[in-house]
Amino acid sequence: MTQPYKYIKQVLPVLCFSILAACAGGGRGVTDKPASPNLVNQQESEEEEFELIIIDPGFRSWFVTNAQSPGFYSPAYYQTWNERYVIAWNEKVNQQLYYNHRNYPFENRINYDPAIDYPVELNYQLYWYFRYIQALYGPLYNFPGFSLR
Repeated sequence: MTQPYKYIKQVLPVLCFSILAACAGGGRGVTDKPASPNLVNQQESEEEEFELIIIDPGFRSWFVTNAQSPGFYSPAYYQTWNERYVIAWNEKVNQQLYYNHRNYPFENRINYDPAIDYPVELNYQLYWYFRYIQALYGPLYNFPGFSLR
């Protein structure tokens, strides 16, 4: 395993869930430092618009191979599973000292607010990201959920 890949695996959860924290933070658009692209953008209209950016070199190919189409499950299905995954993720964040592993993927809490009506596309992408994490780290860290096919 090369060094850049290890670095990306450590930074990915931070970026991914910083986005969710920003989404739940009062609906204001958030931009990162000028050197980084905008992670969450809100359009200049009355409706809130969220964007989830996943920066993981293995996710896209895994996603193309494993994900169902967005309409395969209902929006409520995605939201319900995301709520469950967020709870499990945050429990793993609290167990960091127990695992004490260099590539521990559960480093930052996720502020996913079920009261916020996130767009279906965001819930869809987040759901499949959790499934990706489950496939990669589930057995190692006992990340809950159901098995892939």
